[in-house]
Amino acid sequence: MTTGDQDQHNHPDSDDEVAAGHGYKAPQKVDIGSIVAKDEDDESLTRYKKLLLGNTTDGKRVENLVIDPNDLRIVLPVRITILFENHKPDVIFDLTGSIEKVRGLHSKRSVVIKEGEAYRTQFEYYVQRDIVTGLKLTNKIVKTRITVDKSKYMIGSKAPNSELQSYVTEIEQAPSGMLSRGTFLVKSKIIDDDKNIFAEWEWHLVIAKDWQ
Repeated sequence: MTTGDQDQHNHPDSDDEVAAGHGYKAPQKVDIGSIVAKDEDDESLTRYKKLLLGNTTDGKRVENLVIDPNDLRIVLPVRITILFENHKPDVIFDLTGSIEKVRGLHSKRSVVIKEGEAYRTQFEYYVQRDIVTGLKLTNKIVKTRITVDKSKYMIGSKAPNSELQSYVTEIEQAPSGMLSRGTFLVKSKIIDDDKNIFAEWEWHLVIAKDWQ
């Protein structure tokens, strides 16, 4: 989440590239049962299974895991938290509920961040029903209808799990300087390699000289 030309993430040239990944070819999706049934003598495959499925070897049980029977999404976003290194309170985006609910909840929200402040972004979520492939969080930052920055956080492929999952970015720094201050529109999405949208919302980011 920056407002300059340089950061640690990719800067695709279109929304489609943000969704698919710039120069990135999505792997073919394989269901959990097929993964578990593959050659158990393959050491590298065994390591991959453990990484993806944890200590669970019963693919059918994992595949049938349902957190919310009324929600057909395989990823259930819970919250995104901006964790400041030198300031409290942190900023929390509640992502529970339908995509439409989340859109409406944050549509008029403004978040003020002091210029130069160091922070991390934490995403908490559940995975149910099936493996999600290439889960990612993307941000598109706009000022006066001009896109000034795009960022993408690759979370990866995850199997269903009854425990709350968490992803935390490396430390980033808000831009600083007079030209970096102002109000920006941020368009955030949580998507996967199949371009399924699990959450999307717009909010306003204010880069200020000091905390307000």
